[in-house]
Parts: sequence; structure tokens; C-alpha cells
Amino acid sequence: MRVRMLLGWMLAGALPAAQAEILIGGFPPFEQTTHPLSVFASDATGSAAPLRRLEGPATQLLTPAFGVYEPGEGVIYVSDFYGEAVRVYPARAGGDVAPLRVLNPPSLSQTRASAPVPAHGELLVISTNCCIYTYPIDGDGADVEPLRRINWGGVQGSLTRLANPFALTYLPASDEAAVLDYDGDGTTQIVFHARTANGFVAPTRVLKSAHTANARGMAHDPTAGTLMILAEETTGADRHALIRIFDAAAAGTAAPLRTIAGPATQLSIPSSTSYYPTGLGYDADLDRIMVAISSNGDPATNRLLVFDATADGDVAPLQVIEGETLGPGTLGTPFAVPDVREPDDILLRDGFDGP
Repeated sequence: MRVRMLLGWMLAGALPAAQAEILIGGFPPFEQTTHPLSVFASDATGSAAPLRRLEGPATQLLTPAFGVYEPGEGVIYVSDFYGEAVRVYPARAGGDVAPLRVLNPPSLSQTRASAPVPAHGELLVISTNCCIYTYPIDGDGADVEPLRRINWGGVQGSLTRLANPFALTYLPASDEAAVLDYDGDGTTQIVFHARTANGFVAPTRVLKSAHTANARGMAHDPTAGTLMILAEETTGADRHALIRIFDAAAAGTAAPLRTIAGPATQLSIPSSTSYYPTGLGYDADLDRIMVAISSNGDPATNRLLVFDATADGDVAPLQVIEGETLGPGTLGTPFAVPDVREPDDILLRDGFDGP
């Protein structure tokens, strides 16, 4: 049985992980056309090399800016922004391997994020930089039609309140989709819609205040019932990122429950506008928050910082991965794949197909 499992993994370009992993992709530098999806050990630090990279012509990847792990099928959904597709791979894929399936209908266009909802057989996506579309979770090819569409609002105060959404998560407890969006007045807000909403419909709620200003990323912890955002602040000459944690049911101008910020966090950002926080991810298995900070044209300054999800105040990160090892371009949103081996899965350790 284990020999058959190993052969299956090898044919899929994948191997069972030795431990949990951190994955991050991004956007290529101007002189290149593709960016890899890099996979690191969950405890990697400094300039540690990735365990492997998903890259090459067979992968079809151009810009793996966002990804999410789906445990039921054991796959990752990768949003390829310039490739205008959501590509699905085995969770342990590496090298130049083809996706298991590709969702790339014209209705999708440039997509920034996705959220699989296997309980309902659906995949929520940010479509055409404007809208929340729902597709069949097993959708494959260019002929797949959306099941539902929550349409672009277009102007400040419009009915759907969708203007330019750039981060997406699903809240199973309330059965809502939440997007981080640039409002028509230039500020950022979190807009919540019922998963089943369709057409030009009002959101279930909106979270918008000074606490959501200059937000750059968002993630959800369904177990703790929290919603996290990555934001940017400038106080005098001090420019820095910070993480605000809200109750997942927050609305209106509700304040965060706590904030991770301060010198010890290492979330400082150079004053140059070419540096900025690029993504926030949540590792549900290890209960950790992952932050990407990047720059245009200087991958040597890229950073990926990891914090305990229960952290509060001016606390040091658990680890920092930095430099060109993260990738050659501008970083996207980090995400995680857990160690899913069975306790008796010893094939790769002892080399024998034991009982």
C-alpha cells in the first residue's frame, strides 16, 4: 500500500512532507515573466533555502500571488494573477509539474484570491479585480460558468460596496465571504456578503474606520473567531506595518481586540514608497500569523515574518525568513500546508514498506 502511495506522489511531482511548510509566491521582476512558488520548512529562518519550488513551463504559473490549502482533497488552490487562472496542485507539489486542473473562464480574468468551501462544493474568488464570483469547486477549463456573481459597485456608497477588492476569506460560522476593499473615497474597508448572495445586493455588514485604514492583507481564524488585517502606518519619520485582530463578528467602527506593533516586531518599513507590506496569512495548524514585506526591484530586502496568533503588543516574531531566497520579485501572500502524515508513515525514514 505504501509503495503505491509513494509512486502516486512521485508521479504527481510531490512527496509527503517531513514537516509543516510555509509557501509563498509573488510577482516577477520586470525583466522576467514568471515567479516561482517557494516552499519552506515551517521553522525556516534567515536565508534558509526553500525545500523545493513549484516552477517551470508545465506548471503554467506566471504570478502565484495567493494560495490556500484545502485538506479534504489534499490540494492547494493558487491564484495566478497575470495568468488569469486558479490552478490546483497536489499540496506537496514541486518542480515542473502540471496542475491537476485549471479554472480559467473569461469571466474570471485577473484574480487576486480564492476561498474553497468544500462543504457546499464551491470556490469563492475575487474576479476581474471587482467582484466576488462563485464557481464549482471542481471547475476545470475555460467553459466553466459562475454559479453566482456579486457585482461591482463602482462608486462610493453603491449597493454592493465592492470597488476594488484585493483580499478574500470565508467565514464558516456566519456563512459569509469577506473582502478587503479600497472604498471609493480612497480608504480601505472590510465588506461582508452572504455566501449565497447574487447580483447587485447589499452587504451583510461593513467594517470601516481608522482601524482599517491602509490595510494590505487579511486572514481569518475560525477557531478563535477572529479576523486579522495587516496595515501600514506612518508616524513622523517612522513607517511600519502592524497587525490588528478583530472579533470576526465586528462591524461598523468596532475597535480591534488587540494589535501587534512596535520596534520588537521588526515590522518597520523603509521610508521609500517602493517598500510595502504585501500579504497576511494564517497557519491554522500551528496557530501562527505570517506577514510578507517586499520591495519593487530589490528582492534582497524581502522578508517573511511569523508571529504567534495569540501575540499582543510589541512582541518579537517567532522567526524571520529574508532575502532573495524568498523569490526574485515582489512577494505575494504567504500560506501554510500542515504535516498530514499518519503516525506510522515511516516509508521515507526506513525505506521499507512495513506492515
